Amino acid sequence: MAKELEFNLCGATYGSTPIKLERKKLYGWTSLVATSRNGDVCNSAYLSPDDALIIPSGGLKQGTVNEAGCWIEKSDLTAYSEDGAQVLPLYPSSFDAPIELNKKATAQEFLDNEWESVYQLVNADLSAVVGDDIYRFCFSYRGGTHLNDAYLLNTPNGLFLFAGIHQDFPLVSLAEETTIDDLDEGMDEEIDELDFSMF
Repeated sequence: MAKELEFNLCGATYGSTPIKLERKKLYGWTSLVATSRNGDVCNSAYLSPDDALIIPSGGLKQGTVNEAGCWIEKSDLTAYSEDGAQVLPLYPSSFDAPIELNKKATAQEFLDNEWESVYQLVNADLSAVVGDDIYRFCFSYRGGTHLNDAYLLNTPNGLFLFAGIHQDFPLVSLAEETTIDDLDEGMDEEIDELDFSMF
């Protein structure tokens, strides 16, 4: 069963399973299927670097090993900042505890984001309590070092959760009108006439 996100708002707790919106769900998709001359579907495979082994799809996996060549689990790794000066904090998954909806956001704050994920939430009671307000909170789907700015708001098509990263978008506008100074002003100096007989 899919996990539910829980939201605390106005003294009550509301749960809803997030449904991720994907491009292929909105616009559909096509797939290319390779078949043999007999019409049988072909399966993909990989060749080993020495061309000695045929490795079926799913037979390869990325991993991390230490200097001795021993496998290291991701949970045993420590994430550092780009300069290596500090350890990055680990955030819990937003599914682990109820999300407190206690910060309202403006439409401008909502628009100043680069969206990474959009989820639809189906809960009529939560949608009614949210109303026309926009609520802002921190969101992490799986937990880890990455934390998104998230917004919960109603749209004509239902209740949605937007997760992204705040961006400082520069203001782009038309150029301001200006006047060009009269070129004739300040040109009192006498201009020598060219004598073409000198050429």
